[in-house]
Amino acid sequence: MKVQKEDKSRTYYFPLGLIYLLFVPVLALGAVAALILLAIPATSKQTRSYLPLVRQLPTLLSASIGTELAFRSNEKEYEIHIT
Repeated sequence: MKVQKEDKSRTYYFPLGLIYLLFVPVLALGAVAALILLAIPATSKQTRSYLPLVRQLPTLLSASIGTELAFRSNEKEYEIHIT
């Protein structure tokens, strides 16, 4: 991520593996919630429709490699390159 001000710019690097590790607790909580919802007969049918989406989340994160985002305001400019 590159942060640029009028007088200077800074570049920050975040390893993608570290980003994945941050998502592990979220995925674990989501898996527990999905198992609980599957155990309840009233919500089981609705929950099953979301399971393919949950299974494809790692693929979606891997597909984000090469994405570039740019945000600009009057004072700052942000550029994010996912590599």
